[in-house]
Amino acid sequence: MSAAIGYTEGGRLAKHTPGWRVISHALVLSLPLTLPVTAALAATTPITLTGESLAGFAYVSVISMFVGFIPWYAGLARGGIARAGQTQLTQPLLTLVWAWGLMGERFGASTVVAALAVLVCVAITQRART
Repeated sequence: MSAAIGYTEGGRLAKHTPGWRVISHALVLSLPLTLPVTAALAATTPITLTGESLAGFAYVSVISMFVGFIPWYAGLARGGIARAGQTQLTQPLLTLVWAWGLMGERFGASTVVAALAVLVCVAITQRART
């Protein structure tokens, strides 16, 4: 629910504000929630710094949570929030494909069927809108 609200508001703002400013404001506004949660987890979870963990943290911080949202918000603003937002629903299937292709992950039939069902629902709703 919070992601839907955030995407909707971000898409609205991106119609007249550059995407980098929209995500910057969102990240700053989320600090009162994310900072205490991060501090609590850091205090209760052992931290092991490795090159891989730091690279993963850098990727998630910079690429995934900042740079990736710049074109995402622009796409929401241009394509329409409801229509473009549904492309996010393809993420579970794409995650499975990349995990299988890059890491050799194996999935049960129910996982694949559920991911394909979501993809079919997205396709049907996209056709119904045109």
